[in-house]
Amino acid sequence: MKEPFLSVVMPVYRAQEYLEESIRSVLSQTFCDLELILVDDCSPDQSGSICDDAARRDERVRVLHLSENIGAGRARNAGIEAARGQYLAFMDADDTMDTDIYEKAYRALKGGTRDMAVWGVTEEYFDRAGALAYTNVIALADADCDTKQKVQDTVILLEEKILFGYQWNHFYRMDLVKEHNIRFEESVIYEDYFFNLEVTKHIRSMAVLSAPGYHYKKRMNDSITTKFIPDYFALATRRIESMTELYRKWGALDGQAREILVNMYRRYIVSGLMRNCDTRAKMSGRQRKTWVCELTASRLYLETAAVCSPKQMPLRLLQSFLNNGNTASALAMGRLVYLVKERAPLLFGRSRKIT
Repeated sequence: MKEPFLSVVMPVYRAQEYLEESIRSVLSQTFCDLELILVDDCSPDQSGSICDDAARRDERVRVLHLSENIGAGRARNAGIEAARGQYLAFMDADDTMDTDIYEKAYRALKGGTRDMAVWGVTEEYFDRAGALAYTNVIALADADCDTKQKVQDTVILLEEKILFGYQWNHFYRMDLVKEHNIRFEESVIYEDYFFNLEVTKHIRSMAVLSAPGYHYKKRMNDSITTKFIPDYFALATRRIESMTELYRKWGALDGQAREILVNMYRRYIVSGLMRNCDTRAKMSGRQRKTWVCELTASRLYLETAAVCSPKQMPLRLLQSFLNNGNTASALAMGRLVYLVKERAPLLFGRSRKIT
């Protein structure tokens, strides 16, 4: 069988309610030269059977049934090992795409001369009844980054828009991924980001599409939004530090890049304060206060405090509280954000630019 141009890897676990629509979203693409690798991560529901049915109906579908549950990142790694395409893409088993987004990305690759393509995202927020409540479009202007300098100029803008850290809105050159043995880490969050960071270290060109063709479904019962992640702030800090180090290595840590990263770091601090209020954090008032004191004494905070000038009023207030040692007000801000998240999750979603 002829090797496909594109390999699409979809990890599958407890996805029976949405899986058929997600599979159809890939197979109905106007760009047809692809294979879909469904990685059944030992799912306990009917997802495995749905995968097998899809393979029987369409010869472009292959199914890997894993003998044990290993998580989405390692399931994607299994799909990478099995992939045969010139380019690699990913898809989540509960999302959808515009039917022409792969064709647009293929054209943006300029005959396969670009190492990566990135496109926009349409976030879709659903209420507790499962009805679509509102959408949020995230996109960057079209850009053909045909030099390393243009790539460097654009990556930080993608990161600011939170488009850089996802894997399902990318095409990756397969030989680059396999040559450098780039794989997903075992991490609850940001494994996509760290995968992309490693790829970006080796690319020389990139295409950016303004089309928000991936539909990221944000449901109230979503496991990631409801799961408590003890290492959240440590991983978020690592995210900032790793991008800062990359731009420092590139010699491109200029005013714009630094400002974007520092503002992102402040938003992560708000999230950290909020998450510390969760009962699953098991933190007393004294422990939350100690957390703030240790934060403001940390190397990253001290390095960024002098150069941070947040654009948004809540972040400016937080900056003032922390710089002036007003721990009580910083903790109160975290408590307020936590209460909004718990009691009005859709409102919290709309305000996520500061959290």
